[in-house]
Amino acid sequence: MPTRRNRDTFMKLPLKPSYIAAVVLALGTIAWIFSGDLEQAKRHYGVTTADPADPAAAPAAGAANADRAEKALAMVRVRHMEATDRVREITVTGRTEVILDAEITAETTGRIVEIAATKGAWLNKGDVILKLAMDDRAARLREAEARVTFERIGFDAAKKLTKKGFQSEVKLAQEESELEQAKAELAAIKLDVERTTVRAPIAGYLETLPVSVGDYLKSGDKIVVLINPDPIRVVAQVSERDVSNLKQGDTAIARTVQGQVFTGAIRYVAQRADEATRTFRVDAWLENPDHALRDGQTMEVQFRAGQEKAHMLSAAVLTLNDAGEIGVKYVDDTNHVRFSKVRIIAHTPDGIWLGGLPDRVTLITVGQEFVTEGQLVQPVDEGSLTPGKDAPAS
Repeated sequence: MPTRRNRDTFMKLPLKPSYIAAVVLALGTIAWIFSGDLEQAKRHYGVTTADPADPAAAPAAGAANADRAEKALAMVRVRHMEATDRVREITVTGRTEVILDAEITAETTGRIVEIAATKGAWLNKGDVILKLAMDDRAARLREAEARVTFERIGFDAAKKLTKKGFQSEVKLAQEESELEQAKAELAAIKLDVERTTVRAPIAGYLETLPVSVGDYLKSGDKIVVLINPDPIRVVAQVSERDVSNLKQGDTAIARTVQGQVFTGAIRYVAQRADEATRTFRVDAWLENPDHALRDGQTMEVQFRAGQEKAHMLSAAVLTLNDAGEIGVKYVDDTNHVRFSKVRIIAHTPDGIWLGGLPDRVTLITVGQEFVTEGQLVQPVDEGSLTPGKDAPAS
């Protein structure tokens, strides 16, 4: 460290005029160089400095600087959009279920002696499917018929005697009771005989036939299943977000994987969610006169429920925010960038229908990936662009 004595010695050194001139020249040169750099920077950035001696030049300089600042803003291509009314469509996957089916069981006992229908055949109501052996039913039928004849003769005679006063009312009532009992027995055996012939209770296809001639059936044994596919229902599971928009009578359009289209209406909307999926069952009935639809087919189902506001846009305008949410960017009234989450309603060959946007919006169609939310931009209307000029980079 220099001592006080050394400092005093340094202060007493004589300063020559040539040294002083050299220092002044060096400082002037540095000031000149920096003043040139400053002017060059102003020219590079387009900044205009007003002459202090000319008060009228200040506003002109400010306007010029503002114009150059506007030109330096990021340019984005925009389109002025207005929402349109469209039918609200809810598209889900469903499966078909037959509505009219019949599982036929044996109503009497016996051995199969004849099968009159084949598996897969179409049967009309009342057509014979199979027959059981009569065994002793024919004999019991004749016996029951003979007893009815006998009891009727006894009742008629008792009625005449009672009318003439030769027989009591009690005896007449007894004869009448025995006649009715005989009639009941005859009806029972006739029914048993009738049940030996199994007939189709509905029109439909013979879906299953798990029996053969010679098989012995007991009352209650399953014989066949009949299916009638017209009409047919399509069953779908709808999310809790969409189910509140559906009601009985709403239009349903179902499409097969082959592209066939069937139209119907909603018949049932569940009030209780499925415990596993938290979705709600919705049934729609479809006309199927040609029986083109079969039980268990997979279908794309589109439910049409009321109207909603939506925008038709190209998928290219979609972007993501920092949270990974899908949406679009638009410009507000102050030319600041805003982000709006959207809901994809439907895909079409012409673009996508989006919900969730304001009814009127100035949408950024090109450049949305290069600007951030809240940024001030210079919007360029698509309608004002000249091909090859003024278009922001895509």
